[in-house]
Amino acid sequence: MNKPRKWWLAGLLSLFEPGLGQIYNGQGRKGLIVFLLQFLLFPAMILGRNSDNLKHLLILLVIVIAFYYLFVVIDAIKVAIGFRAKYCVKKYNKISVYILVVVLAGILNTTLSAHIKNNYVQAYKIPAASNEPALLVGDHILVDRHTTARTPALGDLIVFEFPKGPKRDFVKRVIGIGGDTIEIRNKAVFRNGEKMNEPYVVHRECKTIPAETSPRDFFGPIRVPEDSYFVLGDNRDQSFDSRFWGGVDKKRVKGTAERIYWSWNAQSASVRWKRIGKKI
Repeated sequence: MNKPRKWWLAGLLSLFEPGLGQIYNGQGRKGLIVFLLQFLLFPAMILGRNSDNLKHLLILLVIVIAFYYLFVVIDAIKVAIGFRAKYCVKKYNKISVYILVVVLAGILNTTLSAHIKNNYVQAYKIPAASNEPALLVGDHILVDRHTTARTPALGDLIVFEFPKGPKRDFVKRVIGIGGDTIEIRNKAVFRNGEKMNEPYVVHRECKTIPAETSPRDFFGPIRVPEDSYFVLGDNRDQSFDSRFWGGVDKKRVKGTAERIYWSWNAQSASVRWKRIGKKI
């Protein structure tokens, strides 16, 4: 059966799902290869997330993706033009096959994304200023989800399920671990009786609030429960943290913040280029 190929449809199919245009053109093997190539981006992201050249790797990744889509679309259009007068329909030139490819791509993307998010790395956007200056509003961060990253050390910035609302995720710094005694006197934090050196902390309010009014500046002493973490925000005077709602159970820890992969300043509508790739 002669059914000439439509160049615009071949290009549109490849743009919608890489490889689909090639399958439409009767190039099943090439279409399968092109289709599978897109999933190599996942291991590339995992391997490159810890690189000190993350900014350049991200730029390279964008360029590779752009050229990849450009190639598959142009290739599909070029081949389809060659079949605009005559084309012998293949057995797999069926709408059901095209739908199957799209469904398969969706399943693979969902499965791989979920596996990576649960076991390797997950992206988060910072919506609040409670950890300034380490994390600014508009920073997009990569969080290490390996098992070891879910057992953080003192000083690590961690992502966890908010104990009072599990559907919300918070980012705070680990100040105390199970068994530690934490006390705050006049804004200064004492761990096991010794004042902590916290170069990352900022205090933007000079006045102190008495313990009777708020636990912000005077707190404890309390003992951190086993398998729990006492967490505080770096922007200490403007952080809703363990001083107000207690410790974080180890089971609620999702991972340790690694790097900033994107940063957008909404106030000036500009990219914070110097923060991209910065290690947290």
